[in-house]
Amino acid sequence: MPKAQAKGPQGRRQRRIARRRQEILAAAARVFASKGFDQATTKEIADEADLAEGTLYNYFGGKREILLAIARETEAPMVAVLQETEGADDRAVMVAIFEKALDISEAQLPFTQTLFSAAWVDDDILNEFVVVRLERVYRQLETYIAARTAAGTFRPVDPALAARLVMGLFGSLVLPAIRGIAPLPSPQERRALAETVVDLLLDGVRAREDA
Repeated sequence: MPKAQAKGPQGRRQRRIARRRQEILAAAARVFASKGFDQATTKEIADEADLAEGTLYNYFGGKREILLAIARETEAPMVAVLQETEGADDRAVMVAIFEKALDISEAQLPFTQTLFSAAWVDDDILNEFVVVRLERVYRQLETYIAARTAAGTFRPVDPALAARLVMGLFGSLVLPAIRGIAPLPSPQERRALAETVVDLLLDGVRAREDA
């Protein structure tokens, strides 16, 4: 958007719409968390967002559209972080990216909890809203690993298996927070944790000969 337009009435209107959409999504996440996706109603979401139910429909077509928007909220930032790995083989870059992924996980935690709790009891939601998005992240990781292997930066590995292992490792760190049984690592802990994880991914657990 041109700067003049972004600062004008049209730009202000777009920002208001974006803010209102975020408020509705945050309210929906709270309602879904307390009531469950099936039991929640658009009226309850509207009440939580402090607006009329009819106004909510100016922004979303219904519950499933809201859930789809929540799914996009959880996917887009992580995909953007993974795109930063393209062509990167510096250890410090990978540590920074992993640390940022943990930051995003904290910011998106209410949305992620909503999405996974709904998917846990509804196979249609699991397949339509979760699996396809995890698959995109997985494919991006697989492509990156294959490219670094071809470049000689990584030793020869099965990119598909390695991508699954990376996702499993990251998932093991955030799943307790998604389930609400443990907090995510604190901001102060994330740098050390990211360095440890990257060391494990790049060097494994075998003692180094020069140690």
